[in-house]
Amino acid sequence: MSETEFLIGRSGLDLVDDFYPDDLPNEWRFDYYSTQFKVLSLPIDTQEDLDSIFEELQDSDEAFEMVLSIDAKQLADAVILTELLNSVSEYQSLFVLFCELDKPLSVDIMALLKDYRVAFQSDQLFKLDYKTKQVAGKHLHYSHIPVLYTSSIWNEKQMRTYVEQAAVINTRSILICKNAESEALNKIRVIAEILGF
Repeated sequence: MSETEFLIGRSGLDLVDDFYPDDLPNEWRFDYYSTQFKVLSLPIDTQEDLDSIFEELQDSDEAFEMVLSIDAKQLADAVILTELLNSVSEYQSLFVLFCELDKPLSVDIMALLKDYRVAFQSDQLFKLDYKTKQVAGKHLHYSHIPVLYTSSIWNEKQMRTYVEQAAVINTRSILICKNAESEALNKIRVIAEILGF
């Protein structure tokens, strides 16, 4: 029996498909979003109020995973990475740092990341000191929980195929559908539940 459990969400709070009530204040979007979905990805240098989001997560009993994404250039530069990590270091137990890798990490960068929950996705296999799985043509490297990240827009058949392929990971996993609207996220969630994930 598969141990796979998908936490499904998107990148950013800017849903445009009438997801939010018309009169909802902008600063309440995260509260509303987190009642429907259990994971959110934001850039580490987001314009969203991360302090407020993390305070809400600390005060909540609900299971929710926050993913802070970083681009490959930011990750490769130790000075920039240190500055970015310093801005969120007090919340390091509350998020997973994610990047789509295009080359292996240096020893210096690995040292900066050693106390963080990290997850990487790449087209090729890199030798890193993390757990590794191959899923749907991507290599996942992670310290605690894997992150599957896609910017594809799928029909229902493609959603099912992807969920079935991703189920081989056989662990609790985060699935970020970058630009998906709430209807698509709900369809993926229903498909995963029907398939027993």
